[in-house]
Amino acid sequence: MTSPPDDLPRSPTGRVPQWVVDEARGVRVDPAGWRAPEPTRRRRPDRRGRGRGVAVVVSLVALVLAVAWWLQSGAPGLQYGVGRLLDPDPSQGAPVEPSAEAIAFAQEAHLTEEGSQLFYNARPELLGAAEFVGRCVDDVGVPRVRADGAVGCYSSGANSIVVYVPADPRLRGFAVETVAHEALHAAWDRLAQDERDQLTPLLEAELAAVAADDMIHLQLAGSVGDHPENRPTELFAYLGTQVWHDGGLHPRVEEVYARFIADRPALVAVHEGWGALLDGLGAEVDAASQALTAQEAANGQERAQLTADAESVEFYRRSHQEKVAELAAMRAEQREGLRLSWEWWDGTPLPMAAADKTLAKAAALLARDDVELPARDAVIRAAEEAAAAERLRVQALVDDVNALQAQLDPASVG
Repeated sequence: MTSPPDDLPRSPTGRVPQWVVDEARGVRVDPAGWRAPEPTRRRRPDRRGRGRGVAVVVSLVALVLAVAWWLQSGAPGLQYGVGRLLDPDPSQGAPVEPSAEAIAFAQEAHLTEEGSQLFYNARPELLGAAEFVGRCVDDVGVPRVRADGAVGCYSSGANSIVVYVPADPRLRGFAVETVAHEALHAAWDRLAQDERDQLTPLLEAELAAVAADDMIHLQLAGSVGDHPENRPTELFAYLGTQVWHDGGLHPRVEEVYARFIADRPALVAVHEGWGALLDGLGAEVDAASQALTAQEAANGQERAQLTADAESVEFYRRSHQEKVAELAAMRAEQREGLRLSWEWWDGTPLPMAAADKTLAKAAALLARDDVELPARDAVIRAAEEAAAAERLRVQALVDDVNALQAQLDPASVG
């Protein structure tokens, strides 16, 4: 959670786990890495990581509204991390009187009385972006810079929890999940060693049952790095907040979770809920942009056809005027014997007939065209104006999704 030297080893996400920073300073601690970010995917994964990168940076000029977040191409998403700083032996200290905000978060995270008390005793700080930046770093002289992708951290030695809370209330569940994740780290530290030894293989078995392409595997790999001793606590926190199936996990695992989480399905639903919000917004952008692209293409075709038809009408108008002038210049006996046929620009046939009758029918067709072309123009103009308004609406949707996604990373909130 510090600003590490450039020569330190990094996880696949580009972040440097806390244990790497500590070792570089010559401090040996029980290591626990950052939570790995989830690449942005437009399709809905079975279980998402905390990074939701629906990056929906869209150019409406080109109308390439693929939202490459969210969402479908698998492009990298926003950085995200929930860290766990392991210091010396934990000390719960005296019970802490929680704030109203901490109580609300504990309730929303479905923490039990024991889980809530662990959370309260960690003196949780629930911070906005500006206050959070630089908080999830160590306290031994390393300069405090932005918490590179982190959204929360737990220190067992200091017995403290810091959580980033996005400003947009629609992302409340994002912070609630962070609270639960950090509380489970605190809970793992309070378990007896024999309990941890019993739970670890059960947690590994449950993880093995999760689909191989689920992002939880990448998150764990990025968090643990080359330190397998960090894996059990991350398994406990990740599975506890993100994975549920009918009947729950192994009974012993659920028995331990039940000490700290009153309603695990509801907690996992929190995880699914804020992700579904972003997925839904991304799907709305996709559908709206595709419809807009189709409508603008249709409008363009209609406009091009109208322009071509108007040019044809003007050509036939000049031809008609020339024929009328020729007929007027003829002697009467010549006019009476002259017969003409014509096929109008739109394919309407004018059969062979006396010249004056054929030209009269052509004049009627010109009068028809002078009514129909402006009417077509009015229809196309209305469609173009509607498309322009829809373009603004879709851009507003894109901006909203981008703003929400930006809030998933406190360091990117300006």
